[in-house]
Amino acid sequence: MKGLHIQLIDPTEQRLGANFTFGFREPILVEGLQKLANQWLKLFLTPKGTHPWRRKEGTNFLYLVGGNVDDPDTVQTAVLEYIEDATTQLKNIQVRQLALPDTERLLSVSLLQFVQVETLSFDIWVRVTNTAGSTLDVLIPYARAED
Repeated sequence: MKGLHIQLIDPTEQRLGANFTFGFREPILVEGLQKLANQWLKLFLTPKGTHPWRRKEGTNFLYLVGGNVDDPDTVQTAVLEYIEDATTQLKNIQVRQLALPDTERLLSVSLLQFVQVETLSFDIWVRVTNTAGSTLDVLIPYARAED
């Protein structure tokens, strides 16, 4: 789980068409809760089976986005399953990281809101909580192109 970590910005400040951005500032070192949220998002947004040697890493969330599911309740149920899957995976990875600070150790991820904004488009808000007790709310946009 090493690599570049990005600093999320408020969704209202994002440029049109950008999901994640550094904004117009220089890149910054990301630590603590933001780094933890980035690691969890990386697992959540990685399609399961796409990593060359860790085939069970990731979730099926992106397959859901590209699939033919058209019932909001089914989408929400699947999203809850994928949240749990990514959370379990990250906790299993972190068990082996003995020197990890509490600000970067995952306690839980919970679904805050699942709001339908258009037909088959949803704003999915999750809350990432570390073992230090801090929380960060994260927006995961979901939109399926209509046929």
